[in-house]
Amino acid sequence: MRAYSSVFLNLLLGVLTAAFSQLDSPLLAQAPTDWRTEADLDKQLESTFDLTWEDVPLREGLMRLGKTQRVAIFLDRRINPDRPISMTFTNERLELALQRIAAELRLGMSRVGDVIYFGPEETARRLPTVAQLQSQFAKSSGIPEALKFLDQKKYSWPKLATPHEILISVAEDHGMTWNNLDEVIKHDLWPAADFPAMRTTEYLSLVLAGYHASYRFDKQADGIKLQLVPIPEDLSLTRIYPYSGSHDEAIKKIQELFPEAKVQSDGKRQLAVTGSQQIQDQVAKLLRGGTARNTVVMPGEKRYTLKVEQLPLGPVLDALEKQLGKEFDVPEGMEEELKQRISFDVNAVDLAALLEAIFQETEFAYQVEESKIVIRK
Repeated sequence: MRAYSSVFLNLLLGVLTAAFSQLDSPLLAQAPTDWRTEADLDKQLESTFDLTWEDVPLREGLMRLGKTQRVAIFLDRRINPDRPISMTFTNERLELALQRIAAELRLGMSRVGDVIYFGPEETARRLPTVAQLQSQFAKSSGIPEALKFLDQKKYSWPKLATPHEILISVAEDHGMTWNNLDEVIKHDLWPAADFPAMRTTEYLSLVLAGYHASYRFDKQADGIKLQLVPIPEDLSLTRIYPYSGSHDEAIKKIQELFPEAKVQSDGKRQLAVTGSQQIQDQVAKLLRGGTARNTVVMPGEKRYTLKVEQLPLGPVLDALEKQLGKEFDVPEGMEEELKQRISFDVNAVDLAALLEAIFQETEFAYQVEESKIVIRK
């Protein structure tokens, strides 16, 4: 470590103290954040960071992390915001860290538009698909008021806003009213929030998630009204992908990674994939030539510390099998690919982060099963 003068260190400490004090100021807390969106958000979720939490209240920790990374995070109203959490993140990829936070608290995490949602696992699993289905319906409904729900808009609300006020404001902005708001939405006071530009379909899906509710458009003699409805049990999307590569190989890869997805080919130019919005996001990445991964982070997992410098992938996998208690299932004919040299350095990470580090420089995809880790190219 370099030797620095005590004057310099005291000056640096003062600057850092002032910076952290500003984070607590009401003025800064209310200032809108220039949130990352689209490709910029994708890139940030792949970036790494270091952080230690010691008995930090959940909402405070998530909001600070979100502000620092410029990643919008929304916590479901049903989750205790004051629950203390202690975790350490060392050179950890942001998306994996968010997944690990959710797993540690037995919550779900998903992405709705450019917002990261934390809430009950079942809601998190369905919410991206709910938002996308609402967008599809708004587009195909032929209702002018519904089409405006697809416009990008910056939404926010002040401290102590009520969900009634928030939802009524959305309806009024679109020339509508609610049919059954008082029957479903209970009185509550919410902390201040602001969001990146987003569709109203996405915004309403987030706001209503805490009530296990969605909405539909109800045509009446005096205009279009919004009707609150429960989130449906059975949800899936079908999306058409132009694809000029081998359809047989693409279908095989998709079904290996996502057995629950249904895939159909027209034989030449298009693939039709039916599944959740999360699956659609990964399939789109796969068909663009990226690496799709079906990764689930579980609580209470063993932690791993390992440094590898320019070693062949094959021997690294062989050495890890005993430590992991799982066999790496590598198809025949990949001997040359297993000679690729890899480097990574992980400290106290879970299995998901370890595997991410191992395969990040390769073209392999992987799927964790009960007794083995299946490798595919």
